[in-house]
Amino acid sequence: MTEETAYCTICRQALGANGRCAHCDEDGHVWSVEDWRPLLTLALVIVLGFSFTRLVVTSFNEKQDALAREFYATGIHALAAGRAAEAVDALETALVYSHDNFQYRLKLTDALLANGAADEALAQLHAFWEQRPGDAQVNLKLARLEAGRKHEELALRYYLNAIEGAWPERTDPVPQKIAVRFESAEYLVELGRTAEAEGALLALAAVLPEGSAEQPRLAELFLRNGDTGRALTAYQIAMVRNKNDEAAMLGAARASFAAGNYPQARRYLGELKTETAAANGLREQLARLEALDPFARGSTGKVRTERTVAAFQIALGRLAGCGVGFAQAMTGTGKGAKAADPAQWSGFARWGAQLAPMMSERKLYGRDDVIESTMRFAFQAEMAAEKNCGKATADDETLLLLARARMGAKE
Repeated sequence: MTEETAYCTICRQALGANGRCAHCDEDGHVWSVEDWRPLLTLALVIVLGFSFTRLVVTSFNEKQDALAREFYATGIHALAAGRAAEAVDALETALVYSHDNFQYRLKLTDALLANGAADEALAQLHAFWEQRPGDAQVNLKLARLEAGRKHEELALRYYLNAIEGAWPERTDPVPQKIAVRFESAEYLVELGRTAEAEGALLALAAVLPEGSAEQPRLAELFLRNGDTGRALTAYQIAMVRNKNDEAAMLGAARASFAAGNYPQARRYLGELKTETAAANGLREQLARLEALDPFARGSTGKVRTERTVAAFQIALGRLAGCGVGFAQAMTGTGKGAKAADPAQWSGFARWGAQLAPMMSERKLYGRDDVIESTMRFAFQAEMAAEKNCGKATADDETLLLLARARMGAKE
């Protein structure tokens, strides 16, 4: 029986009796291509295997990303169409394929809110905030959510965080921050927090470029907040940018009107080339107020006294209709009406009785203090009657408009 010969795995030479290769064990042996071939073959197999694995993994990841983008787009479309439940399902599926995509996770909170799952959305946003307290997007969403829940201080704190926070990479933060400033300022105006709104609007005006198309929006917020001067300035800046901007012209007319500069308001209205219901309504208001406002620019002493007496008579008529006995006796009207709460009107009765003897052109002439007191009486009487009495006449509405313009009363 023959013994099987063993060969060296490196040089393929026959092994000796001791199981070693005499050829490879020789001192100074130089390895040839034949010597390296097995190792090279093994290395090639490893490289090809690694490349194939990488190709498979890359293909798998690309497929996952494609599916994630597809479901995300479906969710966005469903959300825009008002199909909140469908949007939630699609976005949750997108996250299955792209679990760590933060933008997808943020958008899911919008879908949850739209679907009525406010508590779940809030919990997720708070978790995001714990991880990323300086993230502007998270803070903005929390600000909107808390504003909707009437948590004013929390909402304002998150709005401030959003203004100062960081936006995603490859996103220009400047327009984003300006948009948040607008949103937070508008929120303050809606809340009636005039001083804070003024500060927010001034900060916004400082960073808003004069050539921005948002100047009219800034002007409108100033006007709503009662700052007619800055509103007019912002509208004028917008008209410098575009002299044919009729929306800005109408806004400038409204700001001038609110400031009591009726001639300037008429001048701006006269520059409009397009007739609109808003412009015509403002012209009608101007006509009524010009006939009644003793403080209008250019009013002579005689005109001021005439308008003051007229305002006093209109206010008396309104009080008579509310059941105020003094006013009923003075005007001879409203005798069938009774005051729901006589004590509520007693102050007006005393105030009116003090003013009544002065209600003549001769006695009012040059008495700016009495004119001022009379108009305050008329304004406050009309505003009190608006809340507690019946429908106002056209003259009453005019006094209310004048009261809001002069006293800053909210609509």
